[in-house]
Amino acid sequence: MHSSEDHIKRRRGANTTPHVAREYLGNVALMILLVEATACGSLVGVESSPSRVDATAVETPANAALLVSGAAANFTCAFADYITGAGLVSGELQWASTSPWGREYDQRVFNPASGFYATQTCDTGLGIYKPLSTARWQADHTLELLKGWTDQQVQNRQALIATAAAYSGYAHVLLGEGMCSAAFDLGPELKPDAIFVRAEDRFTQALTAAQAASLPNMTNLALVGRARARLDLGKKAEAAADAQLVTDGFVFNATYSAARFRTNNFIFANVNRDEGVVVGASFRAMAYSGTSDPRVGVRNVGRLAADHVTPLWVQTKYASLDAAVPIATYREALLISAEAQLGQPAVDAINKLHARAGLAPFSSTDNAQIMQQIIYERRAEFFLESQALGDIRRLSLPLTPAAGVPYPSGGTYGSQSCFPLPDNERLNNPNIS
Repeated sequence: MHSSEDHIKRRRGANTTPHVAREYLGNVALMILLVEATACGSLVGVESSPSRVDATAVETPANAALLVSGAAANFTCAFADYITGAGLVSGELQWASTSPWGREYDQRVFNPASGFYATQTCDTGLGIYKPLSTARWQADHTLELLKGWTDQQVQNRQALIATAAAYSGYAHVLLGEGMCSAAFDLGPELKPDAIFVRAEDRFTQALTAAQAASLPNMTNLALVGRARARLDLGKKAEAAADAQLVTDGFVFNATYSAARFRTNNFIFANVNRDEGVVVGASFRAMAYSGTSDPRVGVRNVGRLAADHVTPLWVQTKYASLDAAVPIATYREALLISAEAQLGQPAVDAINKLHARAGLAPFSSTDNAQIMQQIIYERRAEFFLESQALGDIRRLSLPLTPAAGVPYPSGGTYGSQSCFPLPDNERLNNPNIS
């Protein structure tokens, strides 16, 4: 007989340790206990331990909404981790602490056996692979459960299907944009394009369910997500078609809270509160036509960061541990459509964004120049929103600082622009040699 944790480990894949399995059960069970205790008016006397809750007791139609909420919570935590870690790799951020954990990201030298990106979870540090894999698995597993239940068993089932599928899609997108390769559910090692195909499928499922339930917000979320995945795949016409259907002004945020470590906005925590990360040099004075770009909120505090060496440049985009972070926006849809079409449609999209930001209009008929401006616009619009590392890889942009340049605390900057598949996946997955 297998325990529920063994069942989860087999289903999720070799990258799922018992700790992560307990995290899945614990988070969902804790939400259930909180709801039940709130109904009774108190948490006093609750003795159930989330780590001892059996999966079959949790995974019922009555708990469908909580299961989806758990998937969303795991993605939200992984999203903030990814933005911070990938931001260090892309040059949006710079490591400025004597602590060692951020150096591997900043220096771009990754150890698949023991690196933080490979081993840490949202509860223990700035992980990449485990948090995203956990979020992806829970979203996919919940989606599978929802498909097996009926509308009579689950209220708002189509809305829940759309939500679970969309979060799975975004977890896949980040894995494809950040990882050199990944594996799913004990499957083979997949390169980014194969991961993006999976993302596209999840967004299509989300879109179908959202449209069936007449949910404009979820429809827009699925359209932006699928457009992003299709742009990553080089399917520009299809990406533009999706992007052009997105409603003007649409924003879908990941929400954060100061209540618990794993619910914090880690960007604000690491840069503004702990002062161990600073804004990267190439993002400190972004300007268009001589005007400082207000979309890249930075400030020199006038003192040194935690390492007592690096000037403390903080971000002002997110003002607190509670600050929300955009996952998908109309702004992104505009720039996806612009990149896919170029020409005057791209110029019009750029100028719509410039008008919002109070910047002078852009004008050009040269597609090469227009594309360079789109690259600039994406850096400005999506500052600390998870896009920079994917853009570096998709568009073959130079790394900053360049590989081989001396690293401040010894050695040189590396050339790695993606996170290697962790050794624990290679060693424990029988379908990877």
